Amino acid sequence: SGIHVGRYKLFRVTPETTEQLAYLVNLSLTPDTKGWPTGDDNELDFWRDPTGLGGPVDILTNNGAFLERELTSRGMSPSMLMDDVQSFADQRQAENADSIAAGSQFTETYHTYEEIIDYLNQLAGNNSVVSVSKIGESDEVRDIVTARISNGGGDTKPAIYLECGMHAREWIAHSTCLWIIDELTTLYGQIPEITGLVDRFDWFITPVSNPDGYVYSWLNDRLWRKNRKINPSSVCIGVDTNRNFDANFGGIGSSDDPCSNTYSGPSAFSEAESRAMRDILLSLQGRTKAVVSIHNNAQVWMSAYGYTTERPVDYAEMDRVMSLGAAAIEATYGYKYPFGPSSEVLYFTSGTTKDYVYGTLGVIHSYTLELRNTADGFITSTTLIAPVATEAWNGIKAMANAIAYN
Repeated sequence: SGIHVGRYKLFRVTPETTEQLAYLVNLSLTPDTKGWPTGDDNELDFWRDPTGLGGPVDILTNNGAFLERELTSRGMSPSMLMDDVQSFADQRQAENADSIAAGSQFTETYHTYEEIIDYLNQLAGNNSVVSVSKIGESDEVRDIVTARISNGGGDTKPAIYLECGMHAREWIAHSTCLWIIDELTTLYGQIPEITGLVDRFDWFITPVSNPDGYVYSWLNDRLWRKNRKINPSSVCIGVDTNRNFDANFGGIGSSDDPCSNTYSGPSAFSEAESRAMRDILLSLQGRTKAVVSIHNNAQVWMSAYGYTTERPVDYAEMDRVMSLGAAAIEATYGYKYPFGPSSEVLYFTSGTTKDYVYGTLGVIHSYTLELRNTADGFITSTTLIAPVATEAWNGIKAMANAIAYN
């Protein structure tokens, strides 16, 4: 399949003491400096981060024996979720290809970057409410495109902006944006709630905000997260564009090591992908009522701030809307999405979209929605696209209605 994950194994471990939790948090922040042999032979990748006592932590490694020893020596009992992540990824790819061959809906299967662009252009050609525009260009000269769903009314209508796929491997995030584009487009004029949402708001949706990383995750490494920036000072490739925004840039929860999965880049907005999102939002300034960045797979709805536990001054309003969104998600299939400032419900981060959009652009309803956590981690089954996208869309509709009718 060309998706090379090597001899990786995925482990789950649950910290029961504060010492165990502190060890895991340290390990997740700086895996190379905590008594681990450094270099490519020992890679650690947290699929589910340590957030509290009794909360499961999922760790991918290519040195399973060493990890098991380290965890066991600290009184933890790791269990293996996948003993060969590569074959699991291959199996999932085959399943996706089978679904496509069997005639599944476009929005219920995973697709390449080129297929997604073709789909959007086709949708725009067939529907007057959709237009597609280029908002930026990646290092490898791929268009970063945004679909606008609008029934006209000039450039003064309130806007909602959704972004997906900043982290390349989170394929179900890209799928969720495509699902929402499809729903807004095909159900406009058919279903009163959707018609009302398009009458009230212009929707701007970027389904593949990191095209180079996404293409690489299809062709080379299914678990690639960052963009594909060549870092002049390092053999390691890529910047985590969700650490590259100008919001406590370079601070806690980001890394200055180009080999890290959370490498912030040399300076804020050094990356084409973060600049593209910044620029479209600047062009919509004064109109934007909500911005949601969609990721997977922590299953939480998060507001500012990532870098401090100080509550935003607008937190009461954020809390009101997040609670309605989370309730709508739970009402769909029963999945509970905790909500709150990301520093409280997940972990510390700096340089993220939501903190920049709230802190600098002043959009109160600036959120990161982490989709449902599944046993598959990032290699989410095709069969989960519809249910996960449906519950997320229900949450976003509830958010939009809560803002519109307030």
